[in-house]
Amino acid sequence: MKKTITLLFVFVSFMAFSQPETKAQAPYEEGLHYTLLDPVFDTETKDQVIIYEFFGYKCPHCAHFEVLESPWKKTLPKNVKLVRVPVIFQPGWDVLAKAYYTAETMGIIEQTHKAMFDAIHKEHIRFRTLEDVANWYAEKFNVDKDAFLSTANSFMIDSKIRQSDNMMRKMKITSTPSIIINGKYVPNKKVLKSFAGVLDLTSFVAKKEAKAMGLTQ
Repeated sequence: MKKTITLLFVFVSFMAFSQPETKAQAPYEEGLHYTLLDPVFDTETKDQVIIYEFFGYKCPHCAHFEVLESPWKKTLPKNVKLVRVPVIFQPGWDVLAKAYYTAETMGIIEQTHKAMFDAIHKEHIRFRTLEDVANWYAEKFNVDKDAFLSTANSFMIDSKIRQSDNMMRKMKITSTPSIIINGKYVPNKKVLKSFAGVLDLTSFVAKKEAKAMGLTQ
């Protein structure tokens, strides 16, 4: 009996050690937690993974998302870049989209981005025209009003608005906020259930993309 038990123990031990190692299961699965965009959007960038965030300043969900995204953005490695794309879904959103691109062009977007969300959703300021935005920028950030309006009404800003509209259509954006990773992958917000989940998934897929592009070992 003892001999039988000993042989059985040896056999079980052998089987346990002879089993091939299995890789740890990835926390996110393509087809479940995120899907492939068809057709993919060409980012025209080979040395960085581009994360597109489509948003609107009047969107309350975007304001909530920004609270989490702002500190998350600071954790991104150099080979991953966040590109915000203001969209125009409703009347009045065009003024704020121009405001975003104007602030970006003038090099003050990092100061004004969160402040604009707060102005709309906390202070309940209504920006009906570019003149309203220019007055607010001048008062709050000491921006030259005439320079702001000149930039906002320029052909360059109009081109950026047309480009953002084209990107929105090509990447099939129907709601805000929306994330597209490297022009390829769409987080499944219903499965992920939270903005924190979307950002965690985005970091995971961006890391995979960086490796596939040869940007990391």
